[in-house]
Formats: sequence, structure tokens, C-alpha cells
Amino acid sequence: MTGSVPIVDLEAWRAADEENRASLAEIIDGALHTVGTFLLAGHGVPAELTARMRAAGRSFFDLPWEKKEPHAVQRPHDNGWRGLVKHRTDTTEGTGGAPDLHEAFHMGPTHRTGDDAFDALYYPANKWPAELPELREAALAYMAHMTRVAGAVMEMLAGVLGLEPSFFTSRCEHATWTQSVNWYPSLDTVGQTAEGQMRVGPHTDFGTITLLDRQQGVSGFEAWNEEHGWCAPPFVEGTLLVNLGDLMHQWTDGRWRSLRHRVLAPARALRKRNWFPSSTSSMRTPKPRSCRSPHRLAAARACPP
Repeated sequence: MTGSVPIVDLEAWRAADEENRASLAEIIDGALHTVGTFLLAGHGVPAELTARMRAAGRSFFDLPWEKKEPHAVQRPHDNGWRGLVKHRTDTTEGTGGAPDLHEAFHMGPTHRTGDDAFDALYYPANKWPAELPELREAALAYMAHMTRVAGAVMEMLAGVLGLEPSFFTSRCEHATWTQSVNWYPSLDTVGQTAEGQMRVGPHTDFGTITLLDRQQGVSGFEAWNEEHGWCAPPFVEGTLLVNLGDLMHQWTDGRWRSLRHRVLAPARALRKRNWFPSSTSSMRTPKPRSCRSPHRLAAARACPP
């Protein structure tokens, strides 16, 4: 899979003239058509902030159970802490595998509409541990950067399809999304595992794109395509992995594929940060008349499907 996952520089896209932008668009379109992912460089997220976000997440997961439990998720759409084996991602594929072998701390946007029932579903409140103020500080700063990057990527994808830059972003105003810090404890820590149990079961993401920050050599992240089967996408320090979700697959009438992926269970502990710019709920209910006919989106690309 290494050769089929290109590195796309966001700043190079912005600075490109018409000819170079057309070449970049062909590369991005090809990657999303065949694989559903690419590496993003030039995103401008400070390395120092990424390190602080990692450290704050580690501090939370290192807390004893009784300190984490008050921040536990109570309902399916809540933000907060999901304990070990409390969730099964592979249910999205209709399978009955073992629960995912990781802990997660979910955060989301601070936007509110004033409708309590609506907000509880689409914009659940964040649960910040009082004993770790650095988690809230780092997370809010990181969210701001990733919101910016997500918008820039969506504008770039619109350009790749030959659309106005604001085509997608204007239809995702006040979108709901989840920033998730995941912890994968070592197998020595968790003990005996079930047959075929994984850190995260095979699935595709529901929304538009996922921005994924990984650690070198320990992530266990694998992506699927028909040519290579399950393979680990390449790792390049300082880049984000951009994974396409189901909504963009549908929005382009299947031209771009949503990335099927999983996380295996390596022997050592690791941490990974996921950032999901859109969640299932908001993308299932876009603004009225916001979804242009998908085949027209696909046809907007100059190169053949």
C-alpha cells in the first residue's frame, strides 16, 4: 500500500498555479478513488501542541479507575471516558466480534443551539477532569487547529472535484464531530484476550473525513483495499493521515471510497489520537437542500471515473 498513499502538502496546494494544482488534484483524486486515504503535510499544527496533547491524554489514562469513572460515557452520543472493552466498532459491519481493546476519551465542539434535547444528541457537553486542567487547555487548543485543518482539507477536496472551495464547508456549518484520544494498553496489562479481539474492529467512519495522528512503529493501524488486502499505511513524521468517510463516498456517488480500517493488538502499550471532523448524527441530517446530486459531483472531475 505504501506506493498508493501519497503525501499531499496543504501549503503547496494553496500556493500552486493552475497547472500544478491540476496535477495535485489528479494525485488526490486517484488516491481517494483507489484507496480512500492520503498523508497530509503542511497542515500547520504545532509539534509542541501535539506533544502536549499526547502528554495530557497519557496523564488522564494513568489515573486510577475511581478518578476516571465520574467522567464515563452514560449514553451512546456522550463525550467523556469509555473504559476498556466498553465499545464494539465492528458492529457497523454487522459482525459480532469481541469488544474493542482500548480506552478512549471523547471531546467535541462547544457550539450550542439552546434546545437541550437537540444539544444532548448533537453537541453533548465535554467532561473535563478538574484534577487535570492541562487536558482541557491542550484539547481546546488542539481542537481549534484541527477544526481549521479540517476546513482547509474540505476546501481542497472541493477543488479536486472542480467545485467552489466552500461547497462542502458551507454545508457543514456547526457540524458535530469528535476528537478522541485513544489508549491501547499492552496485552501484559489486559491479560487473556478473546479469539480475534482487536484494539479496534474493522469498520469505516460515518462522516466526511477523519484526521488521524499516529505514533511511529506502534500504532497497529491497518487499511484494506482489494489489491493489497490489509496493509499498514506509511508513516511520515509530522503528517496526518486523512481517511475518507461514508458520507463523502455517498456524496461522490461512490467515486471516492470510504476507508475500511482496523487496529491490531500489538504487545506494547501505545496511544493514538483520532480527530473526527463530523459524526454520524450531523451528517445524517445535513441542512435542507444541502446535498447536491452525487453523480454531478463525480462528473465535475475532469479525469474519468
